[in-house]
Amino acid sequence: MASFNSTLGASDATSYISRETADGIMENTMQAATWAALTDDEKELSLIASTTALDGLAWAGTRCSPSTDDDDLEQALQWPRHDASCKGVTAVCTAIPFPIQQACAMLALQLHSNPNSIISGGPVSGKGPVKREKLGDLEMEYFDPRAQESGEKISDSAPIVIKAYPWLVDLLNCWLLSSYGVGGTILRVRS
Repeated sequence: MASFNSTLGASDATSYISRETADGIMENTMQAATWAALTDDEKELSLIASTTALDGLAWAGTRCSPSTDDDDLEQALQWPRHDASCKGVTAVCTAIPFPIQQACAMLALQLHSNPNSIISGGPVSGKGPVKREKLGDLEMEYFDPRAQESGEKISDSAPIVIKAYPWLVDLLNCWLLSSYGVGGTILRVRS
């Protein structure tokens, strides 16, 4: 298993949150039983995958420096950050805002359930989940993975994790840079 390290601001951190923090977040969701059924190793691998996906997004503010464990090294991850605020919460180098923690935990479960969902060439870059299938005279139709119920869709230039999980835009909101859409206003376009 990959080395799991959730030490805030560490030079070798691999997760934004600890397994215990994820347990606390997930116990208050509709997926509590599904998360609880995972082994500790499965939870930690899923948190590493989730953090890796989230770490590739463009975030508001500035990454804290140096790392918390070595003054000569940068912190490994994009969070914690400073010089940013969202909905009255100011980013500080001693904490990660709750929406980022929540996104990390929730995305971890989603990636455990569907580990290929954000791999290039997977469902979001082509066809989505099967909506209808045709065999002989029957035909197959796929849901557009970028389509929203309201008729909005995620921009083709959005990162694959946002295309696969558009709910992240609403959850992460103004912590994301405006190029992804503050509150989803730029990232989403009407079709």
